[in-house]
Amino acid sequence: MDRTISVIVPVYNVKPYLLQCIDSILNQSYHKLQIVLIDDGSTDGSGELCDEMAKKDSRIQVIHQSNLGAAHARNAGMQVATGEYLSFVDSDDYLERDAYLFMVRKLEKYDADVVRCSFREIWKNRVGEERRADSEERIYSAEEFLGKFTEDWTCGLLWDKLYRRILFEGITFEEGHKIDDEFFTYQGIMNARRILSVPKVVYNYRKRVSGIMTQPESMEQIILDKLDYASVRRRNVSMKYPALKQIYDDHYSNFLLLLIRDPYATGESLMRTKKQIIRFLAEHPKISIRIKWQLFCAICIRMNRLMRKNSIPEEKDLADYFE
Repeated sequence: MDRTISVIVPVYNVKPYLLQCIDSILNQSYHKLQIVLIDDGSTDGSGELCDEMAKKDSRIQVIHQSNLGAAHARNAGMQVATGEYLSFVDSDDYLERDAYLFMVRKLEKYDADVVRCSFREIWKNRVGEERRADSEERIYSAEEFLGKFTEDWTCGLLWDKLYRRILFEGITFEEGHKIDDEFFTYQGIMNARRILSVPKVVYNYRKRVSGIMTQPESMEQIILDKLDYASVRRRNVSMKYPALKQIYDDHYSNFLLLLIRDPYATGESLMRTKKQIIRFLAEHPKISIRIKWQLFCAICIRMNRLMRKNSIPEEKDLADYFE
């Protein structure tokens, strides 16, 4: 077990949490690490903290860039990654101490290309909830695991997995999105032979109000991202694995309904969704009348309500989040 893990950590204005994140990586029981911290134009001292930590441990490499977004930062990290294995960590989260030792052992024991583990949600005012990958260890083929994407949203997560880096050769993060995982992870999975899923918790995911996924002004773009990744992923997966086409088509029609009913849906997101519905139905002329009726009724009703009310959804109760 002398293979290096390249750990990619995009950093942007997370100084209150950054030290815990970096320490959780440095203190891993698996020591052969290349830790790439990409400071994405932080203004709160996070970049300086990265430099201080690099002086204390030669495994840390720091890249400074202007604020270009997490996708660009991750791409910059991947360009300098040299390890056989690849891991992604968000800079406000942290790892369990034996995370990498456990995952490397499992990869090598089962000759797998990806190991997917469980994670724990960390809240401010309540006990964290564990999200279990599987109730017991299980090996999947790429086709089997991609089938699970339509029923388990955690399959597409980026940071609960350890990968063979070669899986992502020639693959980069698409820039300009609020969501990165869903455009990226499945592409590496399509190149894998074996994916191991295990119930052990290795990652702690911090839920906080200042996180990008909870910002009201980001919600429209998040809906548009969901619309885009669902369409692109359905097309790409169905082309490579025709046996999954019906599963992905059924999931896509249901997903369109969810996006229509999203409380943060806007005129722009609904218009884009309508175009996707028209395209989807044109590609599937034999689709049932019931599904066609559901989709068109839902979009018409939602657009009419939005035009009449033009309301902003009530803010969620954010008391449990970290500030």
